[in-house]
Amino acid sequence: MKRQTFWLFAAGVFAFSTAACNRDNTTGIPAISSRVEGSTKQLTDAIAFFTRQFNTVDGGLAVMSVDGSGRRPLAGGELGFEPSISPDGRRIAFSRNTDVGVTSVYVMNVDGSGTTPVAQGIVLNPGPVWSPNGCQVAFRSSPDGPTGPVGRISIVNADGTGLRQVSPDDAQGSFDESPTWSPDGTRLAFTRNSFLHVINVDGTGLTALPNEDMASNPSWSPDGQRIAYSSGGEIHMRNADGSNLVRVTTAAEGTFDSWPRWSPDSRRLVISHVAGDQIQIVTINADGTNPVNLTP
Repeated sequence: MKRQTFWLFAAGVFAFSTAACNRDNTTGIPAISSRVEGSTKQLTDAIAFFTRQFNTVDGGLAVMSVDGSGRRPLAGGELGFEPSISPDGRRIAFSRNTDVGVTSVYVMNVDGSGTTPVAQGIVLNPGPVWSPNGCQVAFRSSPDGPTGPVGRISIVNADGTGLRQVSPDDAQGSFDESPTWSPDGTRLAFTRNSFLHVINVDGTGLTALPNEDMASNPSWSPDGQRIAYSSGGEIHMRNADGSNLVRVTTAAEGTFDSWPRWSPDSRRLVISHVAGDQIQIVTINADGTNPVNLTP
């Protein structure tokens, strides 16, 4: 039987967090209300992803259990992509095209209610990701540079207030993308011109990590020890300081692996795996063993 073809823009396995958006939040960003409003529904032990399984023309967001069961479209997720589940499992941040080549970042409850645009007018894929305390969303913004839009890492509060740029401008017109939070919420890792960088959330301490293998779509492990990322159709991993390169997957002819995301215990990854004309969601141990295809 031919498998259903779909594209995984972003996926992850998520656990609950009890952190509230209060004045002691670790990011140092102005606090927002700690009151939980709207839907009380939650997702737990779930993977969110983009698929054309339920809408073969435009596609949209869907969720499933970590074993691949219970696949269903996500209400309110029509035309959405790049989903990120909030740490408490109650909300989804995602991207949606609003015009040709123009994208906005939205936040909604997991039952599809309360959809709110939090960042708008972005060129191409912003890749939104939740802060560990569920108070902010980091994404790639696209401010104007000397020769047109450039990629910069920005943060916005989950209600759409407090938007600010984190990664600095430079004279070279560098392109930043794919932010991922450190587990304590004080730093972001991202790629600048395909090299891994780390920066404090207040914009200080920009540091390039030594990754000669190039990188895209990094993901910081929940235990804080490693950063997984895509490189040349493979999944690579390094310590958080850039040392100790490990190849998790090895590219074979006709295959391409990308978009790694960690399980809450930092033991497994969920990745997008292209094999011929099929695109699959695969879970795999962090040491590269025991790959499991979740695509029916």
